[in-house]
Amino acid sequence: MISEFELIGLFNHIGSKYNEQNGIVLSPGDDCAVIDLPLPIVTSIDSSVCDIHFPHNAPAKDIGYRSVAVALSDIAAMGCQPRGFSVSITCSNKDVIWYQELAEGFNDISNEFQISLIGGDITSGPLNINVVVYGTPYNSNFLKRSGARKGDFICISKPIGRAKKGLEDFTKNNLESIFLNDYLRPKPQIELGKKISDFATSCIDISDGLLADLNHILRSSKVGANIFLDDIPITSNINDVNAGDDYDLCFTIPSTMMEDSFYKIGEVTEDLGIKFSSNKGYDVSIKGFDHFKNA
Repeated sequence: MISEFELIGLFNHIGSKYNEQNGIVLSPGDDCAVIDLPLPIVTSIDSSVCDIHFPHNAPAKDIGYRSVAVALSDIAAMGCQPRGFSVSITCSNKDVIWYQELAEGFNDISNEFQISLIGGDITSGPLNINVVVYGTPYNSNFLKRSGARKGDFICISKPIGRAKKGLEDFTKNNLESIFLNDYLRPKPQIELGKKISDFATSCIDISDGLLADLNHILRSSKVGANIFLDDIPITSNINDVNAGDDYDLCFTIPSTMMEDSFYKIGEVTEDLGIKFSSNKGYDVSIKGFDHFKNA
């Protein structure tokens, strides 16, 4: 039977080749990691719980990738560069191959974004993975939820509902679906965050549903919005506006900064709340995902 310390050995060297460029002075092996960078450090934490954030029968490699990706999405929403991550794993699985595949998923995303695994913990219990991510700003700006101003355009960068469709197809064992990776391996929009960090007035990642997350921006900025439902790119139907797990960015920009690669879905108003318009007869309400209401 594999021991806790043998399991730790599977993860210790993930991303170690990126330590120097990420300012990692002391990596796994001591009680704490040491980061030394001449920049402010942003950090966030995300929990991924089995059968809430991923299906119990999802491949271990995808579970590993996904648990880090959803945490990195917060770094993207701040317009920052990811530097490292730490992982706390609770799991009762005793199959060493499962852990090897989980480590492969961590390694995949480590190489994709050139980030270092700087520490963590493993314990026995119901499967959940907690990931802490660390990043630094590309410039002097941090993207925040507050700052949206009257007349700003509200934008996203890709169709919503792809992850919802991917989960539905996975549940139906449609393993040929083009949407599977949208759910199992979501791509944190790091490059988009970098691109808009100089001019976006506010930003949030879409984790709990487009409308619910947009509402966080509006409340933080003390503004409202006119949303043009017909202009929102959807995957299945208009209910995609309340689908979670897309991990795109929703952001507000001055109208002069609009680009063809952005989808404009509305405009910021002084009047509080969200007003919807549609020539197609769409009628929606703000739902989104709430861990306590949806439990």
